[in-house]
Amino acid sequence: MPYALSALAKGFHIFPVEPGEKTPHKLRPDKPWTIKWSEAATTDINQVIRWWTRSPYANIGIAAKPSGLLVVDCDMPKREYQLKGTAWEFMHDKYGPLVDGNDVLREMCERYGDSYGRLERTYRVCTASMGLHLYFRWPEGLEASQASPVPGLLDVRCNGGTKGGYVLGAGSETAKGAYVAENDLIVDDSSPWLVELVREKPKPVRPKSPFQQPRQSGGFAGLVEAVTYAQEGNRNNVLLWAARSMCEDGATEEQAIELLVPAALDCGLDGGERQAEQTIRSGYRLQARKSG
Repeated sequence: MPYALSALAKGFHIFPVEPGEKTPHKLRPDKPWTIKWSEAATTDINQVIRWWTRSPYANIGIAAKPSGLLVVDCDMPKREYQLKGTAWEFMHDKYGPLVDGNDVLREMCERYGDSYGRLERTYRVCTASMGLHLYFRWPEGLEASQASPVPGLLDVRCNGGTKGGYVLGAGSETAKGAYVAENDLIVDDSSPWLVELVREKPKPVRPKSPFQQPRQSGGFAGLVEAVTYAQEGNRNNVLLWAARSMCEDGATEEQAIELLVPAALDCGLDGGERQAEQTIRSGYRLQARKSG
């Protein structure tokens, strides 16, 4: 309970999480349903005392959206050369085969004219996997994206989507270890460049294409749908496959761009319109070589 009360003292909206886990607490052990964390998160000290009296070993969930937080999650690498094929691949030349999220954040500070020493003067929590959570105040009324700035290494929890996200607070424990506060500083405001990086970007309005998407069997509707719903970490591969398929089916490169670029933007492809067009053109070149 002391850790839960400490989180409350910082103004965080919290809720109980299963002891030793990252999932919201089960309200009844005999039922397979859990607390609705986005609705339950609170700053009501009486409710918090009731929860942790009932389950003293519960972990602490901190809901970012009602707390007005941006939590930057710097993770440890899961494999060598994890940034290969991304815009941050060059960092392996600088740091070697293993680059962590903290390294990426330092590089971002340098790129955007900030000081990492200044950035880290905020409340910080070391995670069970030896990663780092940096807490910042998020500007009121501004919506954040749910996309990871650098998938697998640099993630964020903020107010994106209907619920936002949550993190485990200091004092929580999982099978990997404990979450430990590195300091007791106040939560600092988000840097302007960090806000710009994380905020939800308006989707560009594109003129309607004169090329109408075929709806009959053998058309491209399935390819467009596959790109639109491609999952994070696999979006570029799906777009490349769709472009090669359209090339093989006889569509021109410009037709593929007209159809697939909007779908790539809808799914949140890193790099935006320019990256999507480059991937499509690469797909056409690869398919042309194969056919030739």
